[in-house]
Amino acid sequence: MTVAAALVATSALSLASDPANAEMNWKAADGQTINLMLISHPFVESLKPLLPEFTAKTGIKVTYEELAEQSGFEKLLADLSSKTGTYDVFMTSPLNNWQYAAAGWLEPLDGLIANTDKTAADYDVNDFIPSILSAGRWDLTPLKGIGEGSLWTLPINFESYQLAYRPSLLKKLGLQVPKTYADLLAMADKLAIDGPNGKMHGIITRFDRYWDLPYLTFGTMLQSYGVEMLDKDGKLQICSDKSIAATQDFVTLIKKASPEGAGAFTWYEAMQGFASGQYVFSLNEANLFAPTYEDPKQSAIAGDVGYAPTPLGPDGKRAAAAWIWSLSMNSASSHKDAAWLFMQWVTSKETMIKTHLAGNMNPVRKSAWDAPEVAKLMESWGETPGQYIQAAKTEAEVATIRFPPHPELTRMLDRWAEAIQKSYFGQGDVKTNLCNAQADIQKMLDE
Repeated sequence: MTVAAALVATSALSLASDPANAEMNWKAADGQTINLMLISHPFVESLKPLLPEFTAKTGIKVTYEELAEQSGFEKLLADLSSKTGTYDVFMTSPLNNWQYAAAGWLEPLDGLIANTDKTAADYDVNDFIPSILSAGRWDLTPLKGIGEGSLWTLPINFESYQLAYRPSLLKKLGLQVPKTYADLLAMADKLAIDGPNGKMHGIITRFDRYWDLPYLTFGTMLQSYGVEMLDKDGKLQICSDKSIAATQDFVTLIKKASPEGAGAFTWYEAMQGFASGQYVFSLNEANLFAPTYEDPKQSAIAGDVGYAPTPLGPDGKRAAAAWIWSLSMNSASSHKDAAWLFMQWVTSKETMIKTHLAGNMNPVRKSAWDAPEVAKLMESWGETPGQYIQAAKTEAEVATIRFPPHPELTRMLDRWAEAIQKSYFGQGDVKTNLCNAQADIQKMLDE
């Protein structure tokens, strides 16, 4: 099910129906302390001012570490694998959880949600967008079973991908928003422009050598070219003709329209770089960056940002990846009751809306999409009223997780990303690099 289908789905979940115990005690773990691992992200900035409200409500003290994505995941992996329980609750995603759940490091949540002594009567688990919630389920079967089995995580936001652009710069250049990757490639060497602080560049996008490259942003371009990691027969497609064509076009785009150093941009550099005003396009970046672009306190381009769906592929088709940030509980935690109170407080209707209004996009609860103050905020974003919402809905119609669940998927995607980077840096041709990566990944699948 795509994100769009999920947004309109109203069928009941397979979970137990809403808990209905008015006696659930928010003070049940009064005096305890829990420790969080948070990944630097707009969600975290929206959450931190609210933490005193949780402590006042429960008597539970919250400490946390906040790290960049790669260093945070590396430190979290060390803690989970050692089973020391340093972090009671942590930010994660379905992709990471396929490794964590298979190793037994996650606490399953179905029993807690169904336990009326531990879950508030108004928690309303059926209010979550069904496909987004079910993406946190997996039955531990390699390469299949996503959406089935135990629930390992609760969502806090989701992202798909889009073009963001500067209307004033496109007008100055006499260019239109590209509808296809061929359109964008044709204008790539025309995007250099003189700005008030020196030369401005055409395109910024994340391009680091980690799994997120073929999975998310460039992954959206790959999928629009018809590339999936495995075909219907389970055969790798990493060095297929379509994959080679997409990679060659991507490398050409970056070489023509991005600055030196583009091969090291993480999502943070991509978001901050576009917000700084030094680029014409943000290519296939997360649509949840919009609150940053639109905030004059964080952005030099507030009031001069447009949004459009990602370009169409060679066959006139659009596909898109999807990412879901979530919270999970460490199975080695010694404060599970306190950890669960925190998780349900964060993901409650009231707290979710507060975080959305403070920059945490996009909503994962149906009630948050319907909240007038949230809808009014999103309606104001873009070159014209409602432009952001329309672009997000168009992407949501095709956005989904197309990768097979596997405990070692991040290691496989890291190898794929390495092949793309080698091609950009001139270390071998695209076909050879991709086919070598495919051979290595096949060995990982065969282990």
